[in-house]
Amino acid sequence: MAFLAAFSVFSLFDVLPAVAGWKSSKNFVHWVLTENPFYPVQIVAGLYFGWLLGRRLQHRSMLWIWVLPLAILAYAFATTPILSPWASVFERANAVQARLSYYFGRGCQARARCLNQLLITMPFYASVAYSLGALLARNAYTKARQNDSSSQETALAS
Repeated sequence: MAFLAAFSVFSLFDVLPAVAGWKSSKNFVHWVLTENPFYPVQIVAGLYFGWLLGRRLQHRSMLWIWVLPLAILAYAFATTPILSPWASVFERANAVQARLSYYFGRGCQARARCLNQLLITMPFYASVAYSLGALLARNAYTKARQNDSSSQETALAS
C-alpha cells in the first residue's frame, strides 16, 4: 500500500499543474506521505484496493490481513524502549503515554530519521483499511445478492 500510495500521490501531483495550474513542492508531497502520523493517503489507498479486490475475489483471508501487522505493532509497542532524545522528562516517566506518542503521534517522525512509524504503524493502518474495504465490499455483495434473490422470488410469485 505504501508504494501504491506514493506512486499515486506523485502521479497526481505531476498532473495537477496541467489541470489546475497549481505546482506543489516535493516537501508537501513528502509531508503528506510520511510526516503526518495518521497516514491518510495510505489509509485511503488501503480502503480503495480492499474494496476493489474484495468485490472481485471475495476471499475470507482478505478480512484477516491486519492480524500480522497488529502482532508486529503489539510486539514493538511492548518491547521497544523509547530512545527518542526529543522526549521530555514527563514522557519518559510515563512509558505508556510515551510509547503511544512514539507509535501513534508525533514522537517518531521520518524527518528525524525515526522510521518506526513508517515501518510498523503505517502498515498496520493500511492493513486495517484494506480489510475494512474488503469487508464493505463483501457486505455490499451479500446485500446485492439478497436483493436479487428477493426480487426474483417476487417475480416468480406474481
